[in-house]
Amino acid sequence: MAYPTLPLDAALLDRLVSDSKDWAQSHGLVMRTREHKDKSDICQTAPFALLPSSFPRSLYEQAVNVEEDMNLLYFLVSWDYEFIKESLAEVIETDEFTRRLMDIYTEVHKEGLAQTKVVQIQRSDYMCHSSPDGSHSIKQVEVNNIASSFGGLGELCTKMHTATLHYLGFDTEKLAQSIPENRCLSTVATGIYQAWLAYGESNGLVVFLVEDVNQNQLDQRHVEYRLSEFSDRRARVERLTLTDCAHRLELCEKTKVLRLDGKDEVAVIYFRAGYVPDQYKSDLEWAGRLKIERSKAIKTPWIGLQLANTKKIQQVLAKPGALERFLPNNPEKVAAIRATFAGMWGLESSDANTKTIVDEALAHPEKFVLKPQLEGGGGNFYGAEVANKLTKLSAAERSAFILMERIHPMINT
Repeated sequence: MAYPTLPLDAALLDRLVSDSKDWAQSHGLVMRTREHKDKSDICQTAPFALLPSSFPRSLYEQAVNVEEDMNLLYFLVSWDYEFIKESLAEVIETDEFTRRLMDIYTEVHKEGLAQTKVVQIQRSDYMCHSSPDGSHSIKQVEVNNIASSFGGLGELCTKMHTATLHYLGFDTEKLAQSIPENRCLSTVATGIYQAWLAYGESNGLVVFLVEDVNQNQLDQRHVEYRLSEFSDRRARVERLTLTDCAHRLELCEKTKVLRLDGKDEVAVIYFRAGYVPDQYKSDLEWAGRLKIERSKAIKTPWIGLQLANTKKIQQVLAKPGALERFLPNNPEKVAAIRATFAGMWGLESSDANTKTIVDEALAHPEKFVLKPQLEGGGGNFYGAEVANKLTKLSAAERSAFILMERIHPMINT
């Protein structure tokens, strides 16, 4: 049976749209509305494609096969204090947010970590790049190690697409061959559950570190409820903001045990916030973060992984010889990881190579993306914006940005 292509018959299209919306609402593929981010009784379907997009199988398998090594790489980077310190040295001169994160890393590094267990929930984002000659390759957009979202909604979206294609006449065997199994929600919940078990306190709390108000709260709830199922309701969850953490979490200086309101011991802290400056309203929130990092609670992620997650580290890892520092005598792993990299350039130097790439970006800004260190989407500059921003940045300010090769994604029609 041929894969359906748009435009579909108008009546069939209306039916599919209506059924998909009902499926989404019935199964929790929803978000709070932009107008009512503080209420879950007013929800909308999460944005989704009506039909799954085609993607080259070989490139999908390449991304899957490299992911274990990619996880290992960022795990090793997170523990290399000197590498992170050196890589971010010029960034922190102008980027206050990254500097304060680095200050916390420095403090816990000097003190010695109370907890070396960590849960690494990593999401590597790729696009299928289309070259002018018509060939395709995967290019890594970024790696996310903090507050990696859409585990709940992503798993549901795969199930919805499967149901839609069933309706269109595709049999179960064909769909099993064509749509990869998606267990991202269960994987995330399993990681947190295993951390809770590893902590060794049967009454230990799992803290979900969240924003005051979040349009995507229900995606977080999917993780919470799946964790509850896996633990037979034993793993209790408390949702706290950074402000709450500063006020309500108490750290025992002798044992490094973290307690909520002086009572319940905190076993695991799952970050769904803490990745952008706006979430640290004052020094109070920074004090709360330091308290967490100094504790023996298992973090997902810990501060080292968050700093390893910066755009600057991603760019430094793309330099010749950088991967070999962490994966010595592993040429196959190095080659597999490096094959996913798009071109990336740091802007902190004033040497001839940097001048050449900046001049190229000024002359042909459509070939590049200018990226700040911020996580959580947004803040990037494209097209003419690249040249405009580069001309306005001082040499010192420029060091907080990286230039990246513009990826031209494969278009499905």
